[in-house]
Amino acid sequence: MLEQRAFEPEFLSKLDGLLLGVRRARTVRAGRRTLGRVQGGGIEPENFREYTAGDDLRYLDWNAFARLDDLTIRTFRADRQVEATVLVDASASMGVPARDDKLGLALLLGLGLAYVAMSENDPVRVVAIRGDRGGPRLIASRFYRRHESYYELRPLVATLKAGGDTRLAAAVTELLGERRPPGIVIVISDFLVNASDYEAALTQLVAARHEVKVVHVMGETEMAGAYPPGPYRLRDAETGETREVMLGPAAAQACHRRATAHAERVGSFCARHGLNHMQAFSAARVDETIVRDFPHLGVIV
Repeated sequence: MLEQRAFEPEFLSKLDGLLLGVRRARTVRAGRRTLGRVQGGGIEPENFREYTAGDDLRYLDWNAFARLDDLTIRTFRADRQVEATVLVDASASMGVPARDDKLGLALLLGLGLAYVAMSENDPVRVVAIRGDRGGPRLIASRFYRRHESYYELRPLVATLKAGGDTRLAAAVTELLGERRPPGIVIVISDFLVNASDYEAALTQLVAARHEVKVVHVMGETEMAGAYPPGPYRLRDAETGETREVMLGPAAAQACHRRATAHAERVGSFCARHGLNHMQAFSAARVDETIVRDFPHLGVIV
């Protein structure tokens, strides 16, 4: 199972030292909000820099001045507490095609981002969305803060299976009903719903003043339409509707065009609304995806 890699030391070592940048929701003692690691009025020493006019002389490093005749300011990491929610779509569409293991990829990336978010001891949780007859059902872990508690997410992940229909907007409405303070919400989905549904979900999160980060997960097979040619009876994994189709080179090209157009619509919406966005379209290249695309979500060294 791909998601089990998230608990392997080799995988986690790739994430050590990374930080999850925040633009809207970071709260610090001095009231500043900025992307990346914050220096401010906390108590933990972080760095030194050259003195500039107007700096608070209480933070002057007098030892450096006495030894080197050099005016140096000691800086401190600002106090902060930002809740982070990794919201993973676990609807039936995330389980097909089975060979693409989209849910495994979504969980692996989501857990990796949760681990990164714990780097500064912020409270982090994972919430999965599964459709149910009565509406969306949220399966949530509790909040964890430290890397030592990261492994407590394992039981939730181990039992999670794709199922039910995708109702992103309704799920977000339910999530916001908890009335948590503004924080980070990382939405991971294939977004295979009507555009109005995922747009409403993301818009609700922004309106609630959350810092929204979007991970669009698709599989290599469905992106390429690379199915063996021949007659098929296709059943919609979420609605149960069936269709008779003939697959071949022309159908594969049509599938690829539709998948590409879908990805472009999601990306375009995120760009218009200033949302951090990345694409993950291959479980086989997940390590490359992390190195190349995590920075699109504001992950920094």
